[in-house]
Amino acid sequence: MELSPSPLTCHAAAAGSPWSATLCSADGSLGNVSSGQGDWWPLQLHWQGEPDPVQPELVQVDPVLRLLLLGDGFTTRNLAALIQEPIQAHLLDTGRVDLQAEQGTAPKSMQQLARDLGRLGSPLMRRRVWLCGVTSQQPLLYATSWWNSEHLVQYLPHPDRPIGQNLIQEKLETFRELRGLYYGEADPVARLLQCPGPFWARHYLLLHRGQPLTVIYEVFSPRLAARALSR
Repeated sequence: MELSPSPLTCHAAAAGSPWSATLCSADGSLGNVSSGQGDWWPLQLHWQGEPDPVQPELVQVDPVLRLLLLGDGFTTRNLAALIQEPIQAHLLDTGRVDLQAEQGTAPKSMQQLARDLGRLGSPLMRRRVWLCGVTSQQPLLYATSWWNSEHLVQYLPHPDRPIGQNLIQEKLETFRELRGLYYGEADPVARLLQCPGPFWARHYLLLHRGQPLTVIYEVFSPRLAARALSR
């Protein structure tokens, strides 16, 4: 499986920004739109539900995974605390996507996510990464985030770093609104995380001053379970 970045052509508003080289075409124009079905690897679901800690289905979930699913702190900081390593982001791709086409790729069981994308408006950007420990390089999480292009350039000045590290450095006050929990399979995710499913996942909104900043979809590796971490 190809894990190296494959940036798509799109518009970066800030001249001299790291996004300029990554996202702009040679003439500075808005590039092609990617809207391939399933590009962001939604799970084929066995279960989906509200992010309610007393959900009966969550009782049997490993406690570490349950805390990651329901936690309202920065994911990168939580992962670093668990594995006792700094967290590194590997960029898979970043590009402009058509809002309506992207909403159409969401399965019927993920329509809340599709509606949340509509709150970001257009032009819509999609960024896909996987996270690992700097030393171990073991894949821990696959994530897709969607942004209004202006917000992406403004609030994610370092494309090669996790979102949480960017926002902490910018000292940006955000509020995390959990929107959905998921349990299911996806072959590309299994290959990327180098372990079989099923996987637990979630999606949430990050709000800044009450307005949606980004929609984030995260799929956690089963290696983050307490029994795996204790080995």
